Amino acid sequence: MADIESDFVHMARLALGGKQDDVAALARRALRGIAERRPDLADAATAVLSLANSVSATRSEYPDPLPVDSDTRFELLRREHDLAMEIEPVWPTSVATELNAVIEERRREPELAAAGLAPSRSLLFVGPPGVGKTLAARWVAHHLRRPLLTLDLSAVMSSFLGRTGTNIRVVLEYAKRSRAVLLLDEFDAIAKRRDDAAEVGELKRLVTVLLQEVDGWPPDGILIAATNHPELLDPAVWRRFERVVPFPPPSAEEIRTTLRRQLVAHQHIDEAILRVLAAAMTGLSFADVVTRLNQERRASIVRGEQLSDLLGRLAAQLSREKPTNERLALARALAERGLSQREIASATGLSRDTIRKHLGVRSNAKRKG
Repeated sequence: MADIESDFVHMARLALGGKQDDVAALARRALRGIAERRPDLADAATAVLSLANSVSATRSEYPDPLPVDSDTRFELLRREHDLAMEIEPVWPTSVATELNAVIEERRREPELAAAGLAPSRSLLFVGPPGVGKTLAARWVAHHLRRPLLTLDLSAVMSSFLGRTGTNIRVVLEYAKRSRAVLLLDEFDAIAKRRDDAAEVGELKRLVTVLLQEVDGWPPDGILIAATNHPELLDPAVWRRFERVVPFPPPSAEEIRTTLRRQLVAHQHIDEAILRVLAAAMTGLSFADVVTRLNQERRASIVRGEQLSDLLGRLAAQLSREKPTNERLALARALAERGLSQREIASATGLSRDTIRKHLGVRSNAKRKG
């Protein structure tokens, strides 16, 4: 029998030395031996061996090292393999429709090809920070089982435009050879209006080249550009992308669903608290919602307080920070969700007289009944 402990020590040494391919080779050898010696583990070992082989095949598609800046030697791209979604994101209906269509087109690629069509290969994600544009790129890569290559255009922009152009061309050539999803983040850093008086000829040429690359992106690849500032984009940009996906701020219902998914281990938390909190969080991005929620989760552990109490106080705090007109709108939304005037007053900081006055006959009738 092979010395399992010896193999483990060897594998640990290779892993700590960053020799991932050697670790995979040793694991495959060990799995083959286990499949032969242990009939009770043969199926499981074979399944893991198949996974190890598929991971190896994926890596073989990327034999070249990541491109680097010629001066700093910093890598120009970030590459993520085997992306996982621990919690399924909540998408606005319009966004979900677009993303699901992209995935379905890839699944039905042979049928499209038979009709002389190709799946969508260029997408432009537009929306304010924190609404899920980068997460959506990860989601697409995850569902297509492809690596995600990310280029932050604002980070590679240099006062030496010639060097910037070289870096971008190198990245695009690398990505075109890779069967991956390429995300061009902060797209407005370069694809801005070409009539800007501050621009020079080199930048204009670079934008033109970039738009030509979008047009000619390989059918087996996907290029996603993301921008927080669509108003800065050159008008020609919008025509070059096959799909433009606006990411709106989340609605109260989408925030409530996000809170519930994030709190899957806290099923005891009253839905009424989540409804009030979601309504109070309206206007925040998905990222801000999760950040505020995690702050309260940490406080609950550190201070030994009930999470439901902390979330209730957070809802009241956020509500009372809103202008009066927004608090009145929140009061109306909470009334429509069935909360009493006392609960609404506690959540919004509005007096019950104010609530009765502005909610009108419907609220009064409910109170009398």
